[in-house]
Amino acid sequence: MSGGLRTHKRDTKMRIRAFPMTMDEKYVNSIWTLLRNAIQEIQKKNNSGLSFEELYRNAYTMVLHKHGEKLYTGLREVVTEHLINKVGLITNSVLDTQFFSS
Repeated sequence: MSGGLRTHKRDTKMRIRAFPMTMDEKYVNSIWTLLRNAIQEIQKKNNSGLSFEELYRNAYTMVLHKHGEKLYTGLREVVTEHLINKVGLITNSVLDTQFFSS
């Protein structure tokens, strides 16, 4: 059976094309808004309604699609804002109270 029904093979190579790694900017912004709101809820210790799996998946998606810098700078801004506006006020209040009670 070696010579009867042979098919001729073409000498072509299969090429795997890279999937385009672009995301719509509106979608990126909507993911970041969701993450920012979730971070602010966590800072308020109100995280009962959050899905950490969903948050992780969204953060991973941003990094995977080359938006890690936006995620990093946004996170830094949210944490800095929280430290200045919330923690700073509490700290100043405690320091003022202790100063006047001495």
